[in-house]
Formats: sequence, C-alpha cells, structure tokens
Amino acid sequence: MRASTRTTRRARVAAALTALGTAAALASAAPAVAATDPSSGPGNSTYANNVLPGTTFLTAGKMEAETSTTTPASTGEYMYWSFPALAGEDVSAKVTLTLPNSRTAPMSWRVDVFDGLRRHQPCATGRPQATAQAADAAIEIDCGPRTIRPWSEAWSSDPLPGTYYVRVAATDVAERDLGLRLQVKLELTAKGGGDVGPYAGQDDSLKAPLVPVTGGGQQLQPGQVADTRKVTLAGFDNDDEWLSGTTGRWVWTTAGGIVAMLLGVGGYLFARHPRRWFR
Repeated sequence: MRASTRTTRRARVAAALTALGTAAALASAAPAVAATDPSSGPGNSTYANNVLPGTTFLTAGKMEAETSTTTPASTGEYMYWSFPALAGEDVSAKVTLTLPNSRTAPMSWRVDVFDGLRRHQPCATGRPQATAQAADAAIEIDCGPRTIRPWSEAWSSDPLPGTYYVRVAATDVAERDLGLRLQVKLELTAKGGGDVGPYAGQDDSLKAPLVPVTGGGQQLQPGQVADTRKVTLAGFDNDDEWLSGTTGRWVWTTAGGIVAMLLGVGGYLFARHPRRWFR
C-alpha cells in the first residue's frame, strides 16, 4: 500500500511539473507571435516595422512625432493614427497614397487632424483634400493645424497639448472600386521647442505695428526699417503756466459744473419754500 501511494504521488508531481513547463513555454512564445502576425488586429500591433492604422479613435495606431510609416490598406476604410504633441509645436501630417491601377473612376481622399478631445482642427497649412484621376498613380495630401497653445478659454477650440489623431479616408469613391488594395505613407513632423510658457504658440510678429509710419514719397532702402509711431510732447512745453493747455473739454466741464450747481440750489429752494415762487 505504501509503495503504491508513493508511486501515485510521484506521478502527480511529474504531471504538474510538465504542465507548468508547457504553460511557461507558451507564455514566452505568445508575444513573439503577436508581434509578427498581421492578423493580430489594428492599433498597437506592428507588421514589418510599420504601424498599422486603426479603424476608430480607440484603436488608432500609436506613433511619435518626427516619424513615418508605410502600410497597406484598402479603399473605403477609415485609417486612424495617434501621436503626442507639446505646446508651442507646429505639427503636420503628410500622406502619400499609392493608388491601385485597377480602379475604374476618379476618387477623392482627405486627411483630418483631431486633438485629444476629438475636436476637428482646421488646417492652417497644406492641402487636406485631393482628387485622383483614373490615370494618376499616386497623390499627396497634407494638413498642418494651428500652433498648439498651452491654454485656451473654455468656449474656444484652440489646439491644446496632448494626444492628436490623424484620419485618412476616401470621401468620394465609386462603389465598384471599394476594397481595392493601396499603399499609404504617413509622415509626421513637429517644429518648435515645446514651450509651456504663458505665451507659447503666439506669433511674435504681431507685436509690431501692422501699419508702420513711413515718409510720404520715400522708398525704403534694402535693410532699412520704417519708423514706428512715437508719442511726443509737442505743444505741451509750457505746462507750468496758468491754465496751460486749455481746451474745449475744460470749458464745457466748467460750464456744466456751474449749471449743475445753480440747478441744485434752485431745486432746493423750490422744494423748501414752494409758496414763495407762486406769490
């Protein structure tokens, strides 16, 4: 009995150790399979060192600024990528579409940029939409939103720092051309130092006068800068004299004060002794 019991225990321990070893081997091999399997799903997965796009904001492929990716796609689907951006940066997304030769009609493509709150940001630079004719092999579209600000009012839609999203989609495509394979190349750029100060993202050129004062009939020479407006004290040199600089404003103010005083006194006397006024 004791021998059979020991044999049974040894068999159970050996089976448990074998199961643990198999589970560990499968766990170590799973990440490698997921990283190379193109069917592992959109989003964070990569295939051939390229970031696959997602089909929604939640599954957007994660990228970094100053990087690029080239990935296959199909006509008619939405493609989303995400990347971080800092205050004071000018970000832009450039998309190059290598179109299929088997398409039968022109198609239009568009790129859009959204901020972390998923608010659509208008393109300050670039051409966000283009139409490819049947003979075009590739088209380029790009979008650069406004400079990212460190803060904004609650009612404003100014771009704020955080995660930004890029969406590429066909806006006008023939039904028989849906599902055709194409190649998409996305290039992300970010210019600026990522300043988080109170004046980050503001254009310093707006501090200068919009209409500088120039001499009539005089042309500026190369490298010459026009004079800006300056406040002078011309006409106020005799400020120490009595009633110096008297203008119509002083006259009307003094006259108004005297009239107000007389009306006040007259009103008081009329209210105090009304009978005297009607005798």
